[in-house]
Amino acid sequence: MSAGKRSVEARAVRMIRDATGSLLRGIVWVLVLSILLPPGIMAQTLEDLRRAQVGANAEDQIIVTDPTALQERVPTQVPCPSPVQPSRTQDDPGSLDELWPFETNTLLPSSIDQRMRQERERRIQLRPRETAQRAEDSSSKSSEPRLGGIRRDQDAPVVGDRRLARNYTIEESFAQFSVLQNLRGQLSQYGYDFFFDAQATGFAPVKDAPVGPDYVIGPADSLAVHVWNVPDPRLNRSYIVPVGRDGTLVIPRIGAIPVGGLTFSQAEQAITGRLRSHLKRFEVHIAMARLRTIKVFVVGEVVRPGAYELSSLATVSNALYAACGPAKSGSLREIKVVRDGNTLTILDLYEFLLDGDRTHDQRLQAGDVIVIPPIGQVAAISGAVKRSAIYELKPKSRLSDMLRLAGGITAVADRHRCHIYRIEPGKGRVLLDVDLGPLLPGPGGQQPNNKNDHPLHVDPIIKDGDYLRINALPTQVANVVSLAGAVKSPGPYQFRPGMKLGDILSPSQLTMDAYLDQAEIVRTDPVNYQTQVIQFNPMELFRGKEEANFRLQRLDQIVVQSQVRPPNLVFLNGEVKRPGYYTIEQGERLSSVLTRAGGFTDNAFPQGLVFIRESLRDQQQAQLQRFIASERQRLTAESAGIAAGAAAVAGGAPVTTSSPGAQQQVLALRLQQLETIASRVELGRVVVHVDSIEQLRDTEDDLRLKSGDSVTIPQPPQTVSIIGAVKNPSSFVHRTGLALEDYLYQAGGLTEDANEDQIYVVRANGSTDSAYLSLKHMESGDTVVVPQKVEEKTPKLALWQSVASIIGSVALAAAGIAVIGNN
Repeated sequence: MSAGKRSVEARAVRMIRDATGSLLRGIVWVLVLSILLPPGIMAQTLEDLRRAQVGANAEDQIIVTDPTALQERVPTQVPCPSPVQPSRTQDDPGSLDELWPFETNTLLPSSIDQRMRQERERRIQLRPRETAQRAEDSSSKSSEPRLGGIRRDQDAPVVGDRRLARNYTIEESFAQFSVLQNLRGQLSQYGYDFFFDAQATGFAPVKDAPVGPDYVIGPADSLAVHVWNVPDPRLNRSYIVPVGRDGTLVIPRIGAIPVGGLTFSQAEQAITGRLRSHLKRFEVHIAMARLRTIKVFVVGEVVRPGAYELSSLATVSNALYAACGPAKSGSLREIKVVRDGNTLTILDLYEFLLDGDRTHDQRLQAGDVIVIPPIGQVAAISGAVKRSAIYELKPKSRLSDMLRLAGGITAVADRHRCHIYRIEPGKGRVLLDVDLGPLLPGPGGQQPNNKNDHPLHVDPIIKDGDYLRINALPTQVANVVSLAGAVKSPGPYQFRPGMKLGDILSPSQLTMDAYLDQAEIVRTDPVNYQTQVIQFNPMELFRGKEEANFRLQRLDQIVVQSQVRPPNLVFLNGEVKRPGYYTIEQGERLSSVLTRAGGFTDNAFPQGLVFIRESLRDQQQAQLQRFIASERQRLTAESAGIAAGAAAVAGGAPVTTSSPGAQQQVLALRLQQLETIASRVELGRVVVHVDSIEQLRDTEDDLRLKSGDSVTIPQPPQTVSIIGAVKNPSSFVHRTGLALEDYLYQAGGLTEDANEDQIYVVRANGSTDSAYLSLKHMESGDTVVVPQKVEEKTPKLALWQSVASIIGSVALAAAGIAVIGNN
């Protein structure tokens, strides 16, 4: 135990001795460093050691000399009005629509539009005066003008106590002209939609963009000054200091520094120079902490004119965004920036929209005025161009300039057809044709020439209101010959001058079923488009005979027929074991195809087989149309004769017991009955009597099939139908042994106008039976037809009038005889 205790004590002594030695060595090194190092570095090192030991304190915080120096100044932005028609007011739902009846876009012709205006004016005059006054008051309180610069016309006529707008927008004028000229599409003014799309998220102030060395420092700007590596630890700070109204900024322990009116690079030099006069060793970094706002004015033809608070980095385009952009009545190419009464620059937004050039997008200063004048000359272009629109023109702009604005012509444009619809004073609209060929260098015509070095008849000057239409080439291919029929590669082929038939048709081109004895060349005259058929022998052509190798012309079509006939198909449907389409041989019969289909199913009703033949359908349809036309003509002639006879006896006693009106009614009923019968005719059906396939084979009903025939095998019917002049037309369950009278009894019996002698039965197979029906049993699927009796009936009053007239005539005759006898 004593030895172990001694070893522990020895280790403790060694540890104490080592710690003491380390402490002494540290003290020695500190003394050496204090002698060798400069006092500033030594103080900074000790300060760093102290901070590492005790942590950061309040002196490390950024010093803000003014609490408002970091407050963000965001200009308030009211949402821009939506580019749609204004809604009706709540107090008067119809007031705005009738107060401004001509502001909505219309594509109607002028005559219809004028009638609509007159109707609106009439409705406004009929409205009570107080309602009209309320509508005008509500509209006058609206501070937001409409998009497009539509305003109330002071020279417009007054209706009641309100003045109506009579002006049309630029887009409306071109749209009405294009509709009347059968031109497709409605053109819009170019460039204005750019501001509509940009306003979807509101105007974002410029606050994250870095400032350049030429930025001019002014009051309300804030600078961040970061100073470090200073011997005095109290000056190692970051300062955020605002620029006062006198143009100075104050840094604690340094003093006031005048920076107002200096550029950012000059302000850096001024601050660095002031620090150098107070400190011998330091490092500094200067940046902008917050930008001031400036007030600029946007006036003229703008959607929302007024004064706007913008960032000091804002340009003319930022101010236009804040004002919701120019109105459609304002110019995009002559935007002026006025500073101190002088025009500083003129901005053409087309340079930015077309080429991305913002060199004239001037940075604004406080008090600048942006003036948007009314729109200048405008012209529209449409058709085979890349960007159809209505464009604002510079003075003396030419056709080549218009093509450049439209992005050039498309590949399908006709380089020799350009229509210019122009308004000539005293003449109205005139049409000018211009050849675009000299204006389009290169075969594609993608880059129009805008040097304006062409004469006026080649590159005319575009005037205000011109409408340019670039026509497209026809879709028909000019240099083409085609191959059709039994060939491996049918379709169009390039036509070359001097091309012959052997250049396009060879034995390798033909299919195995090609007919080699005769083929055709269908030739179309390119002038009058008349066709000519030229026959040739392909075998002679392949043997090298020159007379068979015809010289081809463009638009020729070589047709090689096939010697293989297409298959003849019939369709089986219904209760057969394998329904579908079947290919038949020449002269194959019905029983053969039914056998190939597997025969009838157990649920088949062969007695009701429906056989439809397409060729017979067409014949019956033509015959039915001729029959209906002849019957209608006969009944119409009869009706006209009755009407003529009624006119001849007008005012006298009737010559028959039936009046002409009743006869006319009978004829009308006959026409109606004729139409009803024609609608119930089942065209194309052939009545075939079939009980089974075995009984059908080798009989007269075993028809030879033709291509397109359709055979349907129904399921067994369970009812007997009764239609026509019965009290309850319906279908009744078939019961074995029941006769015709039994089913008529179930239908409630005949009506008074039923024609009992003309009753007939349509059997399930389509045949008709009308003889001795009372002695025959009814079968399932039969349909009993009871026709309606159509006969002339004399009204009772008319009958007694006729009898009285006859009696009176007889009495007068008897009296006359008596008088003669007395004499």
